[in-house]
Amino acid sequence: MQQAAQHEYQPQNNQNEVIEYSYRPGLLLTTVFFIASLGGAYWEFHDASTNTRGLVIQRAIHLDVESATWFLWGLFAFCVVMALIFGTMLFRSLFLGQKLTLNHDVLRFPASMMRSTITEIPLAGIEAMEVRTENKNTFLAIWHANGYDVVFQDRFPGKAAFENFVSAIYERAPAL
Repeated sequence: MQQAAQHEYQPQNNQNEVIEYSYRPGLLLTTVFFIASLGGAYWEFHDASTNTRGLVIQRAIHLDVESATWFLWGLFAFCVVMALIFGTMLFRSLFLGQKLTLNHDVLRFPASMMRSTITEIPLAGIEAMEVRTENKNTFLAIWHANGYDVVFQDRFPGKAAFENFVSAIYERAPAL
């Protein structure tokens, strides 16, 4: 039993090995927003196509029947655009395997909807790192020469994969 415990905590000997981790955005929140956008689009389509009365917004803006119909069609278009955005995010996170890559000298974040390119952080440029938990969200905060980035635990397949990543990056970052 003691040998198994010693084997479990041995540091990685191969520092040149490229390690890839599955890294996907939270599916629950994306799915909820996608369904809400589809529901809003359905509701606004129904309202716009059957509208027979005007609309008063905050007792300040009065719209006649035609203007109210155009306004409702605009809300429908907005909901469709939001459904397309969240649907694309959901598709990408489910079917396109995004990877967080760590090799001997650089950490690579996958491209996202907010960042269209892969972000690279040289390990030599990392100034500090800290695992934090705020509002029940655990993440690794990384301060580096180009700013500040975070790696969220809930985007990994499990807690063990996140802990493995944290120990691997601490082993490979030369300044820490």
